Amino acid sequence: MTMDNTFKLPESTRRIFLKRTLLALGASVAPALVSRAIAGGASLDTGTGGRQPSVLSADDYRILDVVADTFIPRGGAFEMGARDIDLATRIDGFLALDKPEVATGVKGALQYVEHNAPSLAGKEGKFSDLSLAARTEVLQAMAAGGDPLAVQVFAGLKELCMFYFYSDDASWPNIGYDGPWVR
Repeated sequence: MTMDNTFKLPESTRRIFLKRTLLALGASVAPALVSRAIAGGASLDTGTGGRQPSVLSADDYRILDVVADTFIPRGGAFEMGARDIDLATRIDGFLALDKPEVATGVKGALQYVEHNAPSLAGKEGKFSDLSLAARTEVLQAMAAGGDPLAVQVFAGLKELCMFYFYSDDASWPNIGYDGPWVR
């Protein structure tokens, strides 16, 4: 009888890598966010018509709204954009249904985009304060591949925004999908 003593690493998928990257990023920025919130008394105006996000902080929600608007602007591929379906609120609602570490990772990714990513495109200031054109340049710089963390954050946030945008039935007519046959 022969035994195979070969050690096999667990399969590493892009999803596992992305999840671990977002978790690590979230863990690295969480202490700074907590101290900033305590010191600054963050505003609760989320721009959601008075609704409070269920998982994201007001600041994270604001950043997600700007990121989603940059990925899917009104008048881009078609007239409707992320803000037309309140994509940030939709994503926040789905984060409430997922594991807490996923929300932590998304929050970390949003803070990375807000505070670190602009420098990748030679921009100063916060991502959310930039024009749409400048924000688009920042996202393009993230995707270009110079910084592996930036690439992973870009891919994760883009996938999150695109999935929840195109899974909303309001977007279906724009892509020629008439909905499921079975209702």
